[in-house]
Amino acid sequence: MELLQLKYFMDSAENENFSKTAKKYMVPPSSVSISIKKLERELGCELFLRKGNKINLNSSGKYFYNVVKKSIEELDNAVTMLKTSPEQIGEIKILVRSERRIIMQYIVEFKKIYPNIAFRIMHDFNTTDTDKYDIIIDSDSDSYFGFKRIPLIREKLRFAVSKNNPLCERKLKLSDLCGEPFISMGQGSSMNRLTKEYCKKAGFSPNIIIECDDPYYLRKYIELDFGVALIPETSWQGELSENVAFLDINDFDESRVTYFYQNKNSNNSTKQFYGFLNKKMAEF
Repeated sequence: MELLQLKYFMDSAENENFSKTAKKYMVPPSSVSISIKKLERELGCELFLRKGNKINLNSSGKYFYNVVKKSIEELDNAVTMLKTSPEQIGEIKILVRSERRIIMQYIVEFKKIYPNIAFRIMHDFNTTDTDKYDIIIDSDSDSYFGFKRIPLIREKLRFAVSKNNPLCERKLKLSDLCGEPFISMGQGSSMNRLTKEYCKKAGFSPNIIIECDDPYYLRKYIELDFGVALIPETSWQGELSENVAFLDINDFDESRVTYFYQNKNSNNSTKQFYGFLNKKMAEF
């Protein structure tokens, strides 16, 4: 089984015509037809329904097409990545204000491929000097002038408490949380802003008793029943202990979009990291 053979199959499946595939690769139609026949013999099954000059994928062909398409896309992505030498030297200044754990994981993976690209990483929620960064990872904001905004991930938001909290046993409206103690990420963070925003819409101001810049300790405060916390469900999946429960709030159905903000003056290393990150997020 050869790569060109698989590409003949892919194009023929999409064109539903051997002649168009032959024209693309500048070979006789018989070469494409013979190659497909050889492929079918190797697989032990036919891939196309043939009727006159028309061809269509059969059930086996459709299954094989999906597998081959994904494999070739992966191969093309690998070729693109490898065309840029791993010896490339560069620096990326990145401000991570959202999806901290996931982004850090992907930086580690990226560094294995490009060990000579250095990262300068900050998690500051309060800095206003954002122009010095090549990349900012944050939720929706109108604060980043001169940055190109690209969506990365959308995830559902949930209110969480300790499983020992009596609120777990009730069906709630968001306004029922009025007067409850809240814990939140630090001021300037998207979760802090959104906590205040959603509570305000429900008619009250949250009683935030703890603000914490470290997600690890925020999760611990939830477990210890210090209060209610608004958290991202997807990116914290697997990080919450069995002592944390989500509240059943029937009038709350919100989500958060995290964006990749790219400085328009950023370097090639930054663009390369975006390509890597975008692919990873698509798999997330």
